[in-house]
Amino acid sequence: MRSLFDFIIKHSYVILFLVLETVSLVLLFGFNSLQKEAFMTSANSVSGFILETRTNISGFFSLGKENSKLAAENARLQAELFMLRDSIADSSIAKSGNDIITARVIDNSIRKDDNYITLNRGSKDGIAQGMGVYDSNGAVGVIMLAGKHYSIVLPVINGKSSISCKIKGDNSFGFLEWSGGDASKAELRDLPYYATVNVGDTIVTSGYSKIFPEGINVGVVSDVQQITSGYTLKVSVRLAADLSNLGWVYINTTQADDELKQLWKEIEK
Repeated sequence: MRSLFDFIIKHSYVILFLVLETVSLVLLFGFNSLQKEAFMTSANSVSGFILETRTNISGFFSLGKENSKLAAENARLQAELFMLRDSIADSSIAKSGNDIITARVIDNSIRKDDNYITLNRGSKDGIAQGMGVYDSNGAVGVIMLAGKHYSIVLPVINGKSSISCKIKGDNSFGFLEWSGGDASKAELRDLPYYATVNVGDTIVTSGYSKIFPEGINVGVVSDVQQITSGYTLKVSVRLAADLSNLGWVYINTTQADDELKQLWKEIEK
C-alpha cells in the first residue's frame, strides 16, 4: 500500500493533470452539442475505418470460400435454366433438369499438342467419363478419366477433341476440332457448304449428345473457307473460354439414357 502512495505522490502532478483534462473533456463534450457532435463524428469515422479494415482483411482470407459458394449458386441457377428451357421446348422431357457440379482447375496446359486439365472432383462427387465441362464464358472440354478424387479433362485444345457444335440460330452443325498452335482458336469442320455462316456469328453446342446442353457458348467465327472438295466449309472459331485462365468450371452430369446407349452398342456390333 505504501508503494502505491509513493507512486501517487511521485506522479501527483501528472495524475492531477489527467483528472482535470478528463473533467474538462466531459464538460466540453457533455454540455456543448456542437463539440459533442464533432467528437461523435470523428469517433465514428475512426471506428468505421477500423471495422472496414478488419472486414477487408477477413474477406481476403475467405475469398476462396466465397468463390466456391458463388460457383455452386451459378451451377444451381444454370440447372434450373436448362430445365425450364427443356420444359418449354417439350413438356414430355421436363424431368429433373440438368445436374451440374462445380470443380476447381488445379492443373492445366495450353502449349502442348495434347493438352490436359486436372480438376479437384472425381467419381465420389458424381463425375464420370464423357461429361461436358465449361466455365462462365464457354465450352472447355470433356471428362476423359475420372479417379475417386480427381478427374482429367480433354480440352477443346487437344488434337483428340471433337465436339458437336452449330451456328447459333441455325441447325447446321459441324465438329469443333483443334490442329495445334494458337490456344485461343479452333476450327468448326464438316459444316455443309450450303450453310449460311459469316464472320462474327456465334457458335454454340448443338445438344445432339448429352455431353453438353444445347446452347453453351463455344466462340465466334473469325474466318470461313470452302474445302477443296466443295462439300464442306472450314470455319475458324475464336474460342469463348480462355483456356489459359481457368478457375472454377461446371460439369454437366446428365448423360445419355441407358436405352440410347444400348441402341448404339447394337449398331456398333
